[in-house]
Amino acid sequence: MSGESAKLRRELEGFEQSTRKLSGGITGVGDIWNDQNYAALQSQIHELAKSSKTVIESGKNTCSRIDNFFKLAKEDI
Repeated sequence: MSGESAKLRRELEGFEQSTRKLSGGITGVGDIWNDQNYAALQSQIHELAKSSKTVIESGKNTCSRIDNFFKLAKEDI
């Protein structure tokens, strides 16, 4: 893993943890709140989580490409 991708991976991990915490938090209060506002909020959080998953997957793919780039750059041709 290159230093360039390591920083991005750490940021992605932090973003992923924050997203999971938010999703878990809103799910956890479902027992307390049971109204239309909560349902709307839960739906929006669900959409955010789906979008976040796409960002995280794209970021991981980018990290792999960065690593491959630097691996190729080190080879003598």
